[in-house]
Amino acid sequence: MRAECLLWQSDMPERPKTVFISCGQHAQEERELGKRVCELVDECTPFKGYFAENQTTLKALSENVLSRLYESVGLIVIMHHRGKVESRDLIRASVWIEQEVAMATLMEQVLHRPLHVALFVERGIAIEGIRQQLQLNPTEFTTGDQVIARLREMLPTWTKPLYIGDDELRALADSVDLSIAVDNGRHANFTLVVENHSSVDVEVKSVVLWCKGSRICKPVFPPEGVRWPVPARRSIPILFTATEDVALRLSNMYEQPPIVGGGLPTYFAADITTELRCEILGRPKTFRENSVVQVDLRTRQITGL
Repeated sequence: MRAECLLWQSDMPERPKTVFISCGQHAQEERELGKRVCELVDECTPFKGYFAENQTTLKALSENVLSRLYESVGLIVIMHHRGKVESRDLIRASVWIEQEVAMATLMEQVLHRPLHVALFVERGIAIEGIRQQLQLNPTEFTTGDQVIARLREMLPTWTKPLYIGDDELRALADSVDLSIAVDNGRHANFTLVVENHSSVDVEVKSVVLWCKGSRICKPVFPPEGVRWPVPARRSIPILFTATEDVALRLSNMYEQPPIVGGGLPTYFAADITTELRCEILGRPKTFRENSVVQVDLRTRQITGL
């Protein structure tokens, strides 16, 4: 019997993976360039280009810019002149686009969501802000056609995401399939055998034993400095010590009389539910599986059947 998985699953349809296009929109030629790049992404990559039009509300900003950028697997930045700062004798780019570069940097360096990145800077724009600290190799341009030509060379190499997204993580976690078997036990000491039938590693965080709908031991956690990993396609024994005498608890629940005098050993069968609380790719997941065990009242020995 395989373990029953207890996990909420989303029914929300998955959005197609996108490449976020950050391009000026002040002039018609800038907007046209953004749309051309969007079409080029569709043509040259397995992703969809996303070019957000001007946003005028906080809701639109959140839904159409911030969330789209967070969900994207690539970023194409095209910086156009936005005026000269006379006091410093430099030409600046769009402040908004500089902010989008900063958000993408946060995604990569803090949230560990690396992106495919292409940066184009109109000739004459100064290197400012966070771009001074980034190891980016910008391409200078004077015309939109130069941007398109360079992207035709770059985009065919963008064949897959550089990180596993939330939807993929959820799907991988949902695919995990475990078998949990009671091997043996005595008093409060127990050994389980956990088999991972999946291609994803699992880490067991705690064990709880149940019988007849009641908990027969409190959650047991790995000792300090010990981990309970179950690698993909492997079968691993987990040894733990409960805070309760499991054999005694089972004999009480099944109303078995105590051994007195020199009578013969008394055996009985009991149903146990093993609950494993696990972590898979950073996500919590709980598995439960029922087992039948034999309990020896004289020795308090438990044997899986």
